[in-house]
Amino acid sequence: MRGHTGVPGNERVDEIADAFATGQRPALYRGPLVRYRVAVHDLPDDTRPPERPDRRRTTAKTPHSYLSLVDGQLARHATWTECERRVKGRSGARFKKAMSAADERTILRAWGCTPGDP
Repeated sequence: MRGHTGVPGNERVDEIADAFATGQRPALYRGPLVRYRVAVHDLPDDTRPPERPDRRRTTAKTPHSYLSLVDGQLARHATWTECERRVKGRSGARFKKAMSAADERTILRAWGCTPGDP
């Protein structure tokens, strides 16, 4: 990332941290800064932090269906609210979100149902 790579001081700090993290003793410098082998005062022209992605632009995938199995009766729901209403408070109820038709078939097989059941 721009805020780290290419900045001599940051690169040196990274070397030291990596050494300590792997149980090694890094060679540390004691003495005047002008004799230090790393040009810690050299900075890139662009010191702005990298832009963060706009999280609002990400779109969640719409589920294919919501499945519920209550007392051996299978049902397919268009919304989570419908599915939740059916299973809430029901002992032994099973429910799952299917992201695709193939995912739905896999869930049904795992529940011991055939894909044409609901």
